[in-house]
Amino acid sequence: MNVLIGVSGSIAIYKTCELIRLFVKRGDNVKVVMTPSSEKFITPLTFEALTRNKVLTQNSESWSNNVNHIDYAKWADIFIIAPASANTLNKAYRGIADNLLLQVYLATKAPTLFAPAANTNMYLHPTTQEAIKNLNCIEANSGLLACGDEGIGKMAEPEEIFLRALREVNKEDFWKNKKVVVTAGGSIEKIDDVRFISNFSSGKMGEALAKAFYIKGADVTLISSKEHNLTKEIKQIKVTSAKDYLDAILKENPDYLIMAAAIVDYKPKYTPGKLKKEHIGKKMILELDENIDILKSLKDKSFKKIGFKAERDEKNALQYAKNALNKKNLDAICLNLLTKNNFGSDENEIIFITKNKEIKFNQDKKDKIAFKVVDAIKNI
Repeated sequence: MNVLIGVSGSIAIYKTCELIRLFVKRGDNVKVVMTPSSEKFITPLTFEALTRNKVLTQNSESWSNNVNHIDYAKWADIFIIAPASANTLNKAYRGIADNLLLQVYLATKAPTLFAPAANTNMYLHPTTQEAIKNLNCIEANSGLLACGDEGIGKMAEPEEIFLRALREVNKEDFWKNKKVVVTAGGSIEKIDDVRFISNFSSGKMGEALAKAFYIKGADVTLISSKEHNLTKEIKQIKVTSAKDYLDAILKENPDYLIMAAAIVDYKPKYTPGKLKKEHIGKKMILELDENIDILKSLKDKSFKKIGFKAERDEKNALQYAKNALNKKNLDAICLNLLTKNNFGSDENEIIFITKNKEIKFNQDKKDKIAFKVVDAIKNI
């Protein structure tokens, strides 16, 4: 993907370096265009070192090669203006093009995403708010600003801008207005108020799936027992027990449920407070009851249900997965052999199983596997 990043004059420009790094790490080709005021904060050399491409500035523009605002505008698959100062936002909205960045904006046909950064009063000024509402902007964050004021105006974090940009380019009409709930992590079942039973699920696969569905254009909710660093546009619900997971799913009532969380099969009898060691003795014997089977509880729901099954028995794993598919009335199930990838691994290998077919997704990074799963779910 060809990513063109425009930078205007703001102290938030330091975040743009991290944003560029995320795209370069993904394998994208990145170029930068700078306003004269942005050069007061950082030199073009910094961006050239990060991108390995010539930065377009007032001094570098040339019509003897492709380093000019027309060629850069045509080259881009997406144009991201980050940071976008209040001055840049207001000029862009009104079609003023008195610098190279704004000239590129008027010349490009690529989707353009603005990441505002401004003092709170400037950000909330009626003229700036009108521009923000009419341009394709990612909302600024609130907090302590560089000027010392407290309030809204901090540029969104690089990861947020990165994910939103990928969504702008990759969203599909199929997923528009589709509500997708992804579960992640492992359920936590209390023994008392300081001890619990859980498992080694890291939540990485669920997080990768939530991002993939978001990038494809769905309205995504992630229900998890883990902490996840995601864009504000992905709703997150923190849960602990299996009952918490089930209650949250029922409340969301999605179009698609992706059950990637690992739910504890048996839960202990809960005792309020803290069980004292001197009262327990040398052996602690727990009485365990069968836990809620979430997917089985939802078998009569009309929304699409996709389960995950982790197995270590390679010989019988496929049959176990097919049995679960039928018993729980699932639309599909993803079989994950733990003999190849333990909990917490950054990679996965999955067999995607429906009643009519099996598709093997060979070993790969979880974020890449997630996109393959999303495409497979689209076709069930």
